[in-house]
Amino acid sequence: MARTISDDQILEAALNVIVQRGYAGATTREISTAAGMNEVTLFRRFGSKEQLLRAVVEQEAQRFSLLGIEYTGDLEGDLLRVVCFYRDLMRVRGRIIAMLINEIPRQPELMGLMETPLQIFISITAMIKRYQDDGALVEEPPEQTLLALVGPLFLDGLLGFVQPQLGGAGFTPEELVARFLHGRA
Repeated sequence: MARTISDDQILEAALNVIVQRGYAGATTREISTAAGMNEVTLFRRFGSKEQLLRAVVEQEAQRFSLLGIEYTGDLEGDLLRVVCFYRDLMRVRGRIIAMLINEIPRQPELMGLMETPLQIFISITAMIKRYQDDGALVEEPPEQTLLALVGPLFLDGLLGFVQPQLGGAGFTPEELVARFLHGRA
């Protein structure tokens, strides 16, 4: 009896190969081998490398929506959920984010993968704007506010990939939010 390979297993195999070889260097044959399946089955289930990456992005978007990151009136709690989402995203998918940052300029077709992350970014900035309108956060472009909030997470994560001794700043999400609010509340 043939072993059933889950979509999650295929996506993880695809990510591992793409991170190791780069988007252009990774082949669907390598991905299917890493997933323990034949290439035809991979194509039937996902169609292409781009569709595999799109499925990963959509998976993270679903996780985001399950977290309920939206305006609740509890500024610290809402910002903490945003920070935890991005912290976990960098831990789980940081290598693919770093790879995409590197590959998108050379592979413009990958820009389409950014639609969902941009929608998440827009929804978080809308929440921030509402807190600014309430007077709970200083008035500035909400995109700037979000970047100030999550920027340390991205920099810490990316530095950790480049030079492991540089990453791991050791701050907790609670500390990051408290420091952020001290300067922007």
